[in-house]
Amino acid sequence: MSQSSRKQPISHRLISFALVLGVLFYIGYQAYRIIFSGVTTEMAVIHSVYETIETEGLVFRSETAIPPTGSGYTYYVIDNGTRVSKNSVIASVYKDAESGRIEEQVQQIDAQIAALKEIQSEGSTSQITLDVLNDQLHDTVYNYVRSTENGVFDNVEDARFQLLSLLSKKKQLISKENMDFSAKIAKLEQEKNTLKANYQPATSVVRAPVAGYFADRTDGYETVLKTDVLPKLTPEQLKGYLTASPSSLETTSGKIVSGYEWYMACVVPESYYNVLGVGKALSLRMSFVLDDAIPVTVYACNKNNDGELAVVFRCDYMSAELSTIRHETVGIQLVEHTGLRVPKRAIIVNDAGQAGVYVRSGNVVSFRKIEQVYSEAADYVICAEVGEDDYLRLYDDIIVGGRGLYDGKIIA
Repeated sequence: MSQSSRKQPISHRLISFALVLGVLFYIGYQAYRIIFSGVTTEMAVIHSVYETIETEGLVFRSETAIPPTGSGYTYYVIDNGTRVSKNSVIASVYKDAESGRIEEQVQQIDAQIAALKEIQSEGSTSQITLDVLNDQLHDTVYNYVRSTENGVFDNVEDARFQLLSLLSKKKQLISKENMDFSAKIAKLEQEKNTLKANYQPATSVVRAPVAGYFADRTDGYETVLKTDVLPKLTPEQLKGYLTASPSSLETTSGKIVSGYEWYMACVVPESYYNVLGVGKALSLRMSFVLDDAIPVTVYACNKNNDGELAVVFRCDYMSAELSTIRHETVGIQLVEHTGLRVPKRAIIVNDAGQAGVYVRSGNVVSFRKIEQVYSEAADYVICAEVGEDDYLRLYDDIIVGGRGLYDGKIIA
């Protein structure tokens, strides 16, 4: 065997080894490009945010305390925030708490019986369609879930029977058969009679002394906060009210809030004087009370020599939650800013001193100018929609993560 023939296999092995190294190098390089040269993006979308003042607020109302009921158990027949007329019954007084609880249970059973009788009487004669029923079911479940998430459980029973009614109608509509609740109604009647055997009627009733909105508890401010001081309320007066600790009234019958209007007074820096002009329509946020913003109007605005304002807002919206609030954390929404939502971490300044962001256009990095109009306290700014080609546009993919970026760079 010749010398050259013995060397041939070695050269083949060397070539094969070089080819394998080349393939591995190529695969590693591509993996590096994907892992280390890739980018993460966030879409530019329209977003609205309010410039907000966070402060403490105190509620003023025209309030009339309901006289004490004396001894016994008071059972309210209406909910907080309910509009009542003068002399209308708002509560019944029982000798003991057990009789009051029995009265409440009897009323709940009567409501169940009435609901079942209504469902049964409608039968399959209802002209409602399946689509309408499905929509009503969806709305009922949605409202129930939203209420419970917000900690509102007052209407749980009503929601339960509304669902029962809708589901029964749906079943009758599909099966073409009437549902018979006679046995259930008879059982409820028997349960009611058993309860009433141990029942002592109310010894008296509580009536509304004036017309207005009912609230079932007092805090002592009813005789302290008078609405006639509001036009000239000073920051010093308001701060005194905010730190006061009035004695609770000796009544368990609640109070009546007269009229539709109530007022929220706050102390804010004097620098906001020009944006809090009397008559200006704004909104308040009380996140611990309601999810939605509350529309208000500036009623009064008075400043002192220490750079402070006492601003009073008037509101004519009432609800069960608002009927009992007093000292609350308040967000005053001043100016709404709307534009493109841009992450602060994506903003850069180029060599020409122009602020902007990098965006991904296909596999190319492009620089887009921005015109900032408002900066949130969190991690975003609001930018104007300029409408020019070299400015950020709606739905652009803003690059928020990447290495070695520059205008025109090709990315994987």
